[in-house]
Amino acid sequence: MNIIQQTINWLENKLEEPVRNEEVVQVTGYSFYHFHRLFQQKVGMSLHEYVRNRRLTIAAQRLIYTNERILDIAFTYQFESQEAFTRAFRKAHGLPPGEYRMLMRTLLENPKEVEVMKGWFISGTNPQSYEMGRDFQEVHKGNASGYLRSVMATKDEEFGTVMQQFQASKYCGKRLKLSCFIKSMNIDGFAGLWMRIDAKDGDTLQFDNMSNRPIKGTTGWNHYSVVLDVPPNAGVIYFGVLLQGSGSIWMDEFAFEEVDDKTPTTNLNTPDSMPAEPVNLNFDLELE
Repeated sequence: MNIIQQTINWLENKLEEPVRNEEVVQVTGYSFYHFHRLFQQKVGMSLHEYVRNRRLTIAAQRLIYTNERILDIAFTYQFESQEAFTRAFRKAHGLPPGEYRMLMRTLLENPKEVEVMKGWFISGTNPQSYEMGRDFQEVHKGNASGYLRSVMATKDEEFGTVMQQFQASKYCGKRLKLSCFIKSMNIDGFAGLWMRIDAKDGDTLQFDNMSNRPIKGTTGWNHYSVVLDVPPNAGVIYFGVLLQGSGSIWMDEFAFEEVDDKTPTTNLNTPDSMPAEPVNLNFDLELE
C-alpha cells in the first residue's frame, strides 16, 4: 500500500479530531510541504481540503440517519460554529443543513430513487448475478456513491461491471488518467478500476483492469488510477469498476485528467515478458 493510501486510511480515523501538520509528518515520514505536493498531485486537492470534504460528507449522513442537533454535528466535525458549518455545508451540498435533512429523508422514503444511476449500466459475463445502484450512506464525497454487489452465488471467472462509454475524439493522441475512490467488503475474487480504448474498427488498443494490482477482501476508501495512451485512431473509450466473484464495492468521484509522458502508463496489452526479438527460429532450444 503506498503512502497516499496509508494516509487516507489514517485520515478516516481522524475526521472527528484535529489534523495537525506535525502528525502528518510523523505518519508519512516526509516534510509536510513535500507530502502536501505529492497528495495534491495524486488526489487533485490539498490534504486539508480533502479532510474538510470528508467531514462534510459524513456530516451529511448523520443529518439523514440520526436526530443529532446540527450544532453538535458541527462541533463533532471540527467547525468552530454552526454558522461556519452551515456556510461550508451549503457550498458543498447546495442546501443548508436543516433543509438538506428534510429533503434527503423525503427522497429516501422512495426506494426507486435510490436505485437509479443515470449514465451507468451493468455488464459482465453474468450481470444477473450482480446488482448496481446508488448508496446514500456509504459515501466518499457529496450525496451518494455507486455500488456493485453480488446477489447470488458466482462461478470462477464470472464478473459484473458498472460501466460507461464515450467517443475518444477529444483525447486522441493524448495520455489519459482515470481515477476514483473505491471501498470494498468481503471480496473473494478481485475488484478493480478499468479502462479500455478501442479503435474505430473495434480492435482493442489499450487496456487495464488492475488485475496485476487487484483489490481484495475488505478495504476502506482508497484512491486508484489507470493511465492509458489514446492512439490517433481511437474511436471509443470504455471505463468502469468490475467485481469478480462475490462481495461488494462502492465507487465515488470518478475523474479524467490529461497527463504528460512523465506519468507511466498502466497498459496491460503489451506484456513485459514479450521478447524484443524472435527466438529459436531453428528449433534447437528446448524448454528449460
